[in-house]
Amino acid sequence: MKLLEGKTAAITGGGGGLSRCYGLALARAGAAVAVSDINVEAAKATSDAIIREGGRAISVQADVTKAAEVESLLDRAEAELGPLDIMLNVAGIFPRVPLVDMTEEVWDQVIAINLRSVYLCSRAAIRRMLPRKRGVVVSASSGTGIRGQPRGSAYAASKAGIIGFTRAVSLELKDTGVRINCFGPGATDTPLWRVGKSEEEIKRLLAAGYVYQPDDFSNVVVFLASDLSWPLNGEFISRDLHR
Repeated sequence: MKLLEGKTAAITGGGGGLSRCYGLALARAGAAVAVSDINVEAAKATSDAIIREGGRAISVQADVTKAAEVESLLDRAEAELGPLDIMLNVAGIFPRVPLVDMTEEVWDQVIAINLRSVYLCSRAAIRRMLPRKRGVVVSASSGTGIRGQPRGSAYAASKAGIIGFTRAVSLELKDTGVRINCFGPGATDTPLWRVGKSEEEIKRLLAAGYVYQPDDFSNVVVFLASDLSWPLNGEFISRDLHR
């Protein structure tokens, strides 16, 4: 039997490089996956890839900074795939802007997409999970939330917020059967990571071995989504704090 056989998962930002890999990994482990993205074609590309491999998936257009669209996403996931067991929060952006040049609009956008979405999706998912006394929320944070990064103050603040949010909510979930954890996959070669870097810098970092490939952390995500990780609640699992 596969590790996530019979489980239903919803994933945000599902058309992105990391989330596409994670969605496929969840499906390969047996989960039915509702793939959401504000770009419905990107979400459909991921769900189609899952279906081609023999899995079950749907694609849903959703702006996960809006509560009504989050509720609609999870309503569709449960109606078409079954009761929600896994909420995987991956949606995020990382504009590289020095603080002195950062507009309020950029700050608000980063916090909304990276952190508000985690609050809205976690709240909606946990409300469904608590009556069943089972389920897990897993969110993509970053070591940047601990160590910081130049031209990344909004991103770092949002990712630190996810860690604090996860730890606080885990205390509320004690002994309920529902858990929440987050992870930092490390610097990963995706379009988001490449933004603002020169080709020379990208080549140098790749050659130095400081950058991972998108699928490298997928098995850890599957583990966190599975019942094998049941002792973990409120944890931040990271491999890049030393970078």
